Amino acid sequence: MAVLLRSGFNTWAQKDTTHSTGHLDFKGYNDTRHFAGLTINLMSNIHHRVQYFSLTNYQGAKNTSDLNSLYSAQNIRWAFRKNAPKDLPLLYVLRSNNGNDGLKFGFRWKLSPTKPVVVLLKKMNTFYSINPMFVQFQEHVPTKYMTTIEHVYAINLFPRALNKRLYISGFADQNFVYANNSLIFKWVSEHQIGIRMIDKGYLVAEFRSNNYVAEQVGVGYGVEYLLPIKA
Repeated sequence: MAVLLRSGFNTWAQKDTTHSTGHLDFKGYNDTRHFAGLTINLMSNIHHRVQYFSLTNYQGAKNTSDLNSLYSAQNIRWAFRKNAPKDLPLLYVLRSNNGNDGLKFGFRWKLSPTKPVVVLLKKMNTFYSINPMFVQFQEHVPTKYMTTIEHVYAINLFPRALNKRLYISGFADQNFVYANNSLIFKWVSEHQIGIRMIDKGYLVAEFRSNNYVAEQVGVGYGVEYLLPIKA
């Protein structure tokens, strides 16, 4: 299963976090598919070539504090070349219930600082990265290869006129499913628009699609607070 709820993933650089070495990001929301959730993101540049990122998402029924699911993704990314827009991520995934945690290894390429597209994407105030996952180890499941390609983007809308108040960000997980000697793709994606209302507080709304659940399409809405971590 791919990451189900990962809003704000890697979008910190597109928000107003100047001179920070990371961020702590909280988001509470309701979904039109009759559930509510809390997402906590933590990102820290712990070394000039090593980055830590974690996402923890809790879900439960609306109008209650009871939780019925957990998804947590713990990432360590190593930039194998200094100042290169490429790194090697190691991802450990924890899920609710027994026997379904997993470990993934891949390659991430941030196109935003990559020549020659850096000029174009900078003019568009856009961040984009692509992250294929080559190997997946999971409890009680045979080792899998080439399981997912993760696409992540963020766009600052009219940053000068609006003082970085408005952004669009999102991700699309392109999951490889091998069955009956054929390959099909299952997608999990979220596309969020956020507007900064006070200091680091945002109102957010998302379009969500998940091919792994019965009710595949929904809209989320809520609040987000971004806390930069200063050097």
